[in-house]
Amino acid sequence: MRVILLVAVFFLFSSQSSPQQTAPSIIPRDGQAVALLQSSVRAMGGSVPSDSTATGSVVIVAGSLTTSGTVRILTRGTDQTLEQRFLPQSTEVTVYSRGAANALTNGTPQSLSLERTASCQSAAFPLPFLAAALTNSDEAIQYVAFETLGQTQVQHIRVWNTFNSNSSLQFLSEFTSTDIWFDASTSLPRIISFIRRDGGGASPKTLLTVSYSDFQATSGIFYPKSTQISINDTPWATTIIQSVSFNTGLTDADFPLTQGAN
Repeated sequence: MRVILLVAVFFLFSSQSSPQQTAPSIIPRDGQAVALLQSSVRAMGGSVPSDSTATGSVVIVAGSLTTSGTVRILTRGTDQTLEQRFLPQSTEVTVYSRGAANALTNGTPQSLSLERTASCQSAAFPLPFLAAALTNSDEAIQYVAFETLGQTQVQHIRVWNTFNSNSSLQFLSEFTSTDIWFDASTSLPRIISFIRRDGGGASPKTLLTVSYSDFQATSGIFYPKSTQISINDTPWATTIIQSVSFNTGLTDADFPLTQGAN
């Protein structure tokens, strides 16, 4: 009897102290939000081009100073982007490529933290940006509300990367939360908004809001010809796209990642 009691106690202790097998966490994907995202992708052309190249003009307002220049925007698939602004006093480039990113100012590279990289994919061309959320099995998609923006009725959803398949990167999930508003009539995106940070804790938060208008079709794909970017709800940059081309054969070399100072 004493032996039986000891064996029972051993198994009871083992069951309480051993790591428990847990089922994989469920990634929230609201059916209504997924349908809205799918409708928007269809409205913009249905399929993502292998690559895109857009050029145009940009006006940047910083306090009392207004600066005009040109802009070049590249995308490749759903996970490579490049934004390049040519201004009178500087050339600024942000490159995002498959989970890595860096910035260059006048040719000098700056390595970006993982937290900053999590929100560096360009949203200037929203089709690949939104399609990436649909095709990434780690992406959570949540319906928020039916709302009104000015005179326009919109559907509001929120997406974020759970990194469910890569536990070492799950700390980055909070840095990927993105709010999207779709025109309720056309399904085209009206606004994409997210917070950019260089780190966690008390690291400063910068709210970036990208607003789209004047979608025009090129080869059956709708590209916003006018984009406005606000920083912390203050207008910052207005871009007018003058030329767009698709499937021109861009390669990894067009999205270079260079090591630089932090």
